[in-house]
Amino acid sequence: MAPKELDRLATLLQTFDHEKGIALFDELAKDPANAGPILQELLLTAANHDDPALHTPHGPLTLHAARELLLLTRPPGGLGLLRFLVLYNFSLTKRTLSVAQAEANARAIPPGDPADMALAYRKAVMGGLGGQAAALLCRIGLDRGLERALHLAVRTSLDDLGRLGHNLAAAAAHSEAASALRIPRGLVPLANLGHAQAAALRSVPAVTIPEISAAPAEEPDVVRLGELVDAWEFEHVERVLQALAAEGQADVAYRPLLVAASADPGFLGHTLSLAHAAREATRYLTPSENAWLLWKLYRTLTTHFGYPEFLRLGAATDIDPGAIRNALDSSLRHKSPPAEATVRQALEAGTPVEDVLAQVVDFYGNWTVGEKEHTISYLNAALQTAKFLGREEALLPLAIALSKLPF
Repeated sequence: MAPKELDRLATLLQTFDHEKGIALFDELAKDPANAGPILQELLLTAANHDDPALHTPHGPLTLHAARELLLLTRPPGGLGLLRFLVLYNFSLTKRTLSVAQAEANARAIPPGDPADMALAYRKAVMGGLGGQAAALLCRIGLDRGLERALHLAVRTSLDDLGRLGHNLAAAAAHSEAASALRIPRGLVPLANLGHAQAAALRSVPAVTIPEISAAPAEEPDVVRLGELVDAWEFEHVERVLQALAAEGQADVAYRPLLVAASADPGFLGHTLSLAHAAREATRYLTPSENAWLLWKLYRTLTTHFGYPEFLRLGAATDIDPGAIRNALDSSLRHKSPPAEATVRQALEAGTPVEDVLAQVVDFYGNWTVGEKEHTISYLNAALQTAKFLGREEALLPLAIALSKLPF
């Protein structure tokens, strides 16, 4: 019965019938194996989020962040968050665009030279022609592959990162959704990204990004990069960033920036969320584009670098794992003791970072307050950054985020 009921839920997700939808979800959730297919359907339907009254339709950003959170745990863990996402989906005003419609619109565009098609897309975006931009981007995806289309869209977002970085974050979120869904289902987030960029980047001229030297003047050394930004020696920073990007290590080059953004995450966590989105976007960009974006963010995103000494881990301990888990549960439930203390205890006792992150995600269903869209995005950025930084520096993003988030 599950495949038939999953199909029924997929149909309900496209409506506003939340009562039938959540009742059916609760039945399907009794089998944890249904969590994955349900999440994929949510990605597809939320990609259609379209509300002219909103500056930034957050549906795709929220679902992408939540999917990343859910990948940190395993069912039945995370079902509280998944249940919230089902309810959240019913609150979204959506564009009525199916997979078949997206493909038909794309095939109505004649095939062409890749450079000409890319130029046509940029012209459609600048002209605010959402339908045309959507069809062109999907046609490029069909003819040249999804990666080519996603590179064009993420590169286009660099022309104006947007208020609080929403243009880049939206491009990264739609791109990750398209990558997860693949062709043909990935055409839906691809088409909606075209619509979103035509609305957000209308009349915005293309920024010029210079090609980096084949032989940068600095070594691709992320430790030295951290020392340079901590000492505010920015006359050398750009060349180290270029060297790291040229070596295909653009994601690693975000480490000092993510440390700084974790300590000062910004309004509703937007600073850390943008740094995380930019690191995710590295796989869609060329070395020169990555170097340009890195340099821009290092210069503009924050003014304080370096890891706070008071959040360094101490010596290893042998505290009982069960006691640590209970203490962290209390931090998540009551904020007492503070997460700085309990997460520190867990890490110093040798608890794997992955286990700490999974416990946080599994607890989500117990949180009933907070501005959910930004809460999920910031929480995900903090947890993904903790995973990226590793055990020795994971305490910083976790302690700050769990103390600031409105649970």
